[in-house]
Amino acid sequence: MSTVLNYQGKLIDPLNLRDSDFDNIGMQSAVTLSRLQRFWGQLRESYSVAQHCLALVEYFNGDVELQKWGIGHEVYESLTGMDVPTPIKHSSVYLPYKNSEEYALKQFAKIYDLVYPVPQKFILADKNIMVMEAEALMPYNSKVNWRERGNTPVGVLYKLGADESEIRREFINKWQELFGRM
Repeated sequence: MSTVLNYQGKLIDPLNLRDSDFDNIGMQSAVTLSRLQRFWGQLRESYSVAQHCLALVEYFNGDVELQKWGIGHEVYESLTGMDVPTPIKHSSVYLPYKNSEEYALKQFAKIYDLVYPVPQKFILADKNIMVMEAEALMPYNSKVNWRERGNTPVGVLYKLGADESEIRREFINKWQELFGRM
């Protein structure tokens, strides 16, 4: 059993999550995701996972179910402090990670009474927003074609240049607006 210490001072096993690990998950998400950088921090400018989540909330304006997925879909990352890029976590080496991440999404859906599995419409938008973020923020000399898998950039960057505390406050406010609790 390997454990990590989270923001709340609790030791959790990221590959064997328990229901109690999700206590106060809204605040855990706000704090951790506002500090955690997209694309392992390999960007021209700072852009957090919380900003990514808030961009999805704005993208799905008017669809509360998808907005809830937008703010909560990085729940595993908020518990563990890791944002492993998609191509890496889909390799066989990361299978335990992927299984644990899926459990976290299922548990999040259960706690907040959301449709599970994650709707395909949301998954597609998440990938397309990732393409927009990558094209806007990755190094100019990158040879990566972010659209090669048929993805089309959508959405807008959420408050580029905002500081961590501003993003954390906005994340908390949006979480409370959507769920009525942290």
